[in-house]
Order: sequence, then structure tokens, then C-alpha cells
Amino acid sequence: MSSNRSPAKPRPSDPEFWTVENELPDPIPVSKAELDAIERYFGDLLDAVFDPKPHTMPAVTTTHRKGEKR
Repeated sequence: MSSNRSPAKPRPSDPEFWTVENELPDPIPVSKAELDAIERYFGDLLDAVFDPKPHTMPAVTTTHRKGEKR
């Protein structure tokens, strides 16, 4: 069985020729659950970035097992 479809054009590999298409509505709808997740996981970082008073960024915490070297 043969296909009547023409071969696909090769995709450009050079980022200079890439295009971005945006078909999202304006403004983009964001649910309450999405906002809660963003606030929970990025709240401290966003506060530090957008706070007009200069101060240090929050420390990144990592978990490790007992007896494991850091």
C-alpha cells in the first residue's frame, strides 16, 4: 500500500530560522490551584526577587540521608 502524502519538509536545525507561534488567549487563564502551587513552591523566591529592599536570596535547602556525606 503506498501513501499519497508528500514527504515532510525537514525542520530547520538552526535556531535563527525557528519561529514561535502563540495561540494562547490573552490574558492566559490561570486557575486558583495553579496560583496556589506557584505560591507554595516559589513564594519565597518571588518575594526576594520582587521585594524593593535589597537583601540576600533565600538559601537553597537540600535533603540528605543520615551518614551521607554532603
